[in-house]
Formats: sequence, C-alpha cells, structure tokens
Amino acid sequence: MLKKQRKSVYGGVALLVMGLALFAISAVASDDDKAAHPDLSEQEMLIACSDCHREATPEVEKQWYDSLHGIAMVKCYQCHGTFETFKVTPSKQDCAICHTDMLEKCPKEKACWECHVPHSFKEKK
Repeated sequence: MLKKQRKSVYGGVALLVMGLALFAISAVASDDDKAAHPDLSEQEMLIACSDCHREATPEVEKQWYDSLHGIAMVKCYQCHGTFETFKVTPSKQDCAICHTDMLEKCPKEKACWECHVPHSFKEKK
C-alpha cells in the first residue's frame, strides 16, 4: 500500500511539473474559444478555481477531485489556461504536454474527450 501511495505521489509531482510546463508555454486562446466568466477582481483571480467551482459547479469539481488529475493536484489552469487565456475545451496539444505517448495511440481525427469522460478521464464504454 505504501509503495502504491509513493507511486501516486511521484506521479502527481511529475504531472505537476509537466503542468507547469504547459502553463509556461500555453498559447493565448482565441476569442471564439473563450467562455464567458464573471468579472473577477485581482484578489479573486488569486483564489483557486476549485474554491468557487465547489459551489458553482459541484458536479464538475467533484469529478475532477476524484480523478487521477485531482489526486495528482493537476490544477484547472494547467489544462484550461488562466483567466486571460481561459478556454473551456483544451486542445489536443494541451493534453500532449503530459500525455504525448497516449496521443500517439489515439485516432488523429478524434478529440481526447470523445473517448474519455472529461475530468474523470475514464474510458467511455
């Protein structure tokens, strides 16, 4: 059990490092891809997305929290961007930052979420 927890922690650290790389190189989202988000003060922008979405969209926050990404503490901005670059739907290139090996196996014409449930990342049956 301890080995399994240790692997989860190491995996989480690896995902965090890769996510930070994603954040560092993420491109600005196009206006078409940006979702409407209520205006936030500079102070509110410092609050973790999950803190508000726990109440605003509890089903999505719980789905993320219980997923491998939630357990590894992959943050929302690592896939969806920051307030300035926010996009509802990450691109396959966003996924490739951490999952290059998996994208090589995927059908090129399908988006990741066509086969996997967003946030829980379980395979659709």
